[in-house]
Amino acid sequence: MPGLSFQKTVSYCELLSSTLKPQLEEMPHLKDESESLDALIAELKGLDSQQMALKGRLQEIIHQRQNAERRGQTLRSRIGAQLQGKLGFTNENLVSFGINPRKAGRRRRPAQPTEEKKGTAKGASAPSTTTSP
Repeated sequence: MPGLSFQKTVSYCELLSSTLKPQLEEMPHLKDESESLDALIAELKGLDSQQMALKGRLQEIIHQRQNAERRGQTLRSRIGAQLQGKLGFTNENLVSFGINPRKAGRRRRPAQPTEEKKGTAKGASAPSTTTSP
């Protein structure tokens, strides 16, 4: 029965089987097919229960894998931090461990106050500090 869902297929087979059984006395030539249909229904239900059990197991395995990934990431971060502490944050040897070193950038010098530059640039005379007698 292509195009039907699994549950519909099973329910149609069960309906056919339950309707056919009372008619087997009048149609004995369908007895073998009826038995095959009952066996098929049992097989389908068994496969469905196996599939459900495997889906549950799959979910369990997925959660175990995700927990292992989180533990691995935490462990990797701790080891990386210890390597950076030991070798230095800018050490190029960190690359061999899969850790990107920090770039050693130049620090900018603090800007000089602009007020002093403006006062001397205008040529303003500073008050004299000498005392005359």
